Amino acid sequence: MVILKGKELFIAMIAAIFIIGFITILSFDGGMNRGGDNPLPQKWRNVGVQPKEVNTDTRIKNTPTLHNTGNQMPKNQDDQDGGGGQGTVYDKNRRKLPRIKKGQVNPFNKIDKVYKENEDLNKERSIKIKEEMKFCWDKYRQLAWGLDELRPMEKRGHDWFGLGLTIVDSMDTLYLMGLEKEYEEAREWVENVLNHRKDTGKKVSVFETTIRFLGTYITMYSLTGDQMYLDKGRDIADLLLYAFNDRSPFPASFVSLTDHKVAYQSWAGDCIILCEPGSMFLELNELSRITGDPKYKKYSDQIVDKLASMRPSIPGLYPTLVSQDGSRFCNSQVSVGAMGDSFYEYLLKMWIYQDGVEERYSELFQRSADSIIKHLYKVSKQGDGFITNLEGSSVTNTQEHLTCFAGGMFMLAAASNITGDDEKSALYMEVGEKVTRTCAKIYNITPTGLGPEVAYIDPESGDIRFNGYKAVSWYILRPETVESIFIAYRLTGNTEYQDLAWKIFEALVDVCRTENGYVGLNDVSNRWAINDNQQSFFMAETLKYLYLTFQPSSVVPLDKYVFNTEAHPIEIQYKN
Repeated sequence: MVILKGKELFIAMIAAIFIIGFITILSFDGGMNRGGDNPLPQKWRNVGVQPKEVNTDTRIKNTPTLHNTGNQMPKNQDDQDGGGGQGTVYDKNRRKLPRIKKGQVNPFNKIDKVYKENEDLNKERSIKIKEEMKFCWDKYRQLAWGLDELRPMEKRGHDWFGLGLTIVDSMDTLYLMGLEKEYEEAREWVENVLNHRKDTGKKVSVFETTIRFLGTYITMYSLTGDQMYLDKGRDIADLLLYAFNDRSPFPASFVSLTDHKVAYQSWAGDCIILCEPGSMFLELNELSRITGDPKYKKYSDQIVDKLASMRPSIPGLYPTLVSQDGSRFCNSQVSVGAMGDSFYEYLLKMWIYQDGVEERYSELFQRSADSIIKHLYKVSKQGDGFITNLEGSSVTNTQEHLTCFAGGMFMLAAASNITGDDEKSALYMEVGEKVTRTCAKIYNITPTGLGPEVAYIDPESGDIRFNGYKAVSWYILRPETVESIFIAYRLTGNTEYQDLAWKIFEALVDVCRTENGYVGLNDVSNRWAINDNQQSFFMAETLKYLYLTFQPSSVVPLDKYVFNTEAHPIEIQYKN
């Protein structure tokens, strides 16, 4: 027996705590809890442990604005207060989004010629994807109506919010695809049945509720002008604000919408996950803009103020756990995937959404992006570019599925010219495309044609492993790879990206479609290892991005909209 003493014992204890925490996070992510009525099928990482309690027709029918005619940037908005919220003072000489004059190339749209050349095929593929969305909706409607998500194999629904999550999360996809009957079913339920304040006996994730519920409401209000959505948005946001307290700039992880009690991740001690507060900026700023109430932006500002004041050991690379009061970091793990992803995403998207009004978002994003490339971006011996994680001072040589969104993020950074530096924009574009192609390649090499949660890239050979050492082999209908493929197609006009998207769609239909809905896999090597959950984000994100990959540029143009991290489009607020 080897007896550890002193420093050796301390290091071993820290390593054990980290490994247990990481495995726990992955094990409960996205519905991987295989039993019980509350499997917490979250987008990424809210751990399925019982949290510790802490006492602390007015409808307006407008023409859909998801569609933009022509190939021009949207006209500049009046100089009221735009994306900056109430009373924002902005510098007219600041760096801002490109203004495209007639005859100039639009960096956000290079598909018009190739789309027209392949229009019949694009329409055919769009129709097939739309049919699968209708199939998912019909099966949910039949077997799980009013519950959060469908379990197709069990032919029943289950709850983890208790608020009809699939109905709300799917609304803009239904609307976008022109599924009018299904959209009206959803709208009627939201207006007449959904009550955020009903006693469900559950605490909801502040992060998930913000991106899924509030994100949907502000998108649908923008698209329709329907006052009901604005009222629902204000109601859910006001309830979420109970997660904040005077002792912390950050919200608690969970809040009861009934008695307003809050809770934190029990495994994280007095710390919170970086992405939980770091993914509220878009939604709260837009809500302040459309309501005229500055209080929501105020909460967003206090979060970013505190995060901007913190100094990670590597500039721009924030550890995944921060203390509740924002005084320190709680670990040394850095991830652009689980627990970190949408924080980095929102730094860029806030700058785009506000048309550069608040320059700090540009500064924060560039610092992070440059450090990601320097410290986390790797090219394997087979030429595959990927973004790995840091554990202390060591890279993991893994590519998480969640990190695959970063391909699109870097490409959007290049198109928006956030740096003002053509050479750096070219580098961002190169990194974005290489990561996107690697993520697609990981799908292509598995027996099912579907991508694992975590792939391992051997540093000696460059081989990609989707099970075994450091790999996590499940697939739960995630959207990040097709998200980046969609963005790559729009920004390059390269139809190879459409082919990659279609291959993934065909694999989904072949492997994940069952008689009663879509399921995930517990192992991408085995098509029969079923994970029985039709995730709401499959309908909100995965099918939406696939559909848009075969639609013309006028449908959700990327120079007019920015997507929140649940794929709900929010209109960019251009300033003169």
